[in-house]
Amino acid sequence: MSVNLFDFKLISLSVLLMSLISGSPIQAETCRGLKVIGGEGTIVRKTVSPISTLITRNNWNTDFAVPGGRAFNRYVVTILPENNANYDIKLNFKYSDNTAIEFFNQNNVAVRAKKPFKITAEPPTQSDPFQVNVFVGGISAIGNTYTVSVLACQ
Repeated sequence: MSVNLFDFKLISLSVLLMSLISGSPIQAETCRGLKVIGGEGTIVRKTVSPISTLITRNNWNTDFAVPGGRAFNRYVVTILPENNANYDIKLNFKYSDNTAIEFFNQNNVAVRAKKPFKITAEPPTQSDPFQVNVFVGGISAIGNTYTVSVLACQ
């Protein structure tokens, strides 16, 4: 379905008028960057390391801390690759009772240099994760560099 600019403005005006008539305020969504666990700030830059061995570990997992005392209704994970590559990507909500709920799992995802790859997810109802785990790696991605961040929105 295609919507022209006039129709879009008319629809937007209708939504605004209905909100004003009903007395329901329009609330803007606010989002905040989650802090990287074991790092500084809300964005981390990584170069995919080789597969882990008995001696070394790979760096394919990054955890982000969800602040307590707030209920977030949406999370946005953004991966920004520095070059064209194919990544295995898995995303999980982690809970304080040592459980996790996977909300994205795809192998061999083609990403393009300087083009943000975004995944948006809503946690299950009545579910407040304490971390968001981002797994980015794969054999074909070894040596490639990307940045990753997570927004929590309410």
